[in-house]
Amino acid sequence: MKGFGMKKIEKRMQEVLSRGEKILVSGVPVGYPDLDSTRRVVETYMRSGIDVVEFSMPSLNPHIDTKIIAESNIQALTLEPDLNRHFDGLAKVREDFPDEPFYMMAYADIINAFGVDRFVKALDELEIDSVELPDKEDAVPELAGELDRALEKAAIYRTYILHHPFDWDFFGNIKDKAHGFVLLQSFADARGRRERVAPVNADIIARMREAGFNTTIILGYGIGNPDRVKEAAKAGADGVIVGTAMIQRIGNADYSGLSQFIREMKAATLP
Repeated sequence: MKGFGMKKIEKRMQEVLSRGEKILVSGVPVGYPDLDSTRRVVETYMRSGIDVVEFSMPSLNPHIDTKIIAESNIQALTLEPDLNRHFDGLAKVREDFPDEPFYMMAYADIINAFGVDRFVKALDELEIDSVELPDKEDAVPELAGELDRALEKAAIYRTYILHHPFDWDFFGNIKDKAHGFVLLQSFADARGRRERVAPVNADIIARMREAGFNTTIILGYGIGNPDRVKEAAKAGADGVIVGTAMIQRIGNADYSGLSQFIREMKAATLP
């Protein structure tokens, strides 16, 4: 067992917070609209102000994502169904950015397709600091347990997602073993809408802190403009993750608009 230590991704987040800023995170849709575009998207993110990049692996069952993100997953896998090619593309990105902290999001179907040990070996070779399994633990308990054991041996963080509606029992189970940061799925209204960052999110974050949880909290889902970023900051989140709004611009090959949008979102994180 290697032992965890502090990862580059954790150092980056602490550096951002020490400046009085909030952390801006976004996923790069690997293979969308095609594999060659992945490198350009990462470069645009880095140049424009994204603090931490997530490699979002395509899935045939991206069940917690929006329709726009789900469609990008299907397009990526339709164009290139060989997942090895997706990892090869990420290896080129790593060559471009040898010192950048990256983490990966991968659904259970992708991890099962690779096999846990082979998947974690690929993460290690890419120097991935952390991996998020977005599927709920009770839906894939055996895989989650096997993945945790493999990640611990490889000294790779597991990034937990706290789903809406918030499960306090699950939070209690992961509270003392969460490393680096956690993702908090923002509270939605009865229709599943997130037209603003609801005040109840602040209550949840406050209760997490009262329980002694000191890990970085990144709020996501529905964070689509600078006002939502400011609302998330006011709710007590350490940062935000932005998804659908990015995918829309990437799908339109609007890299100039994407860069400007990121700059506006990052400006909203400043004190």
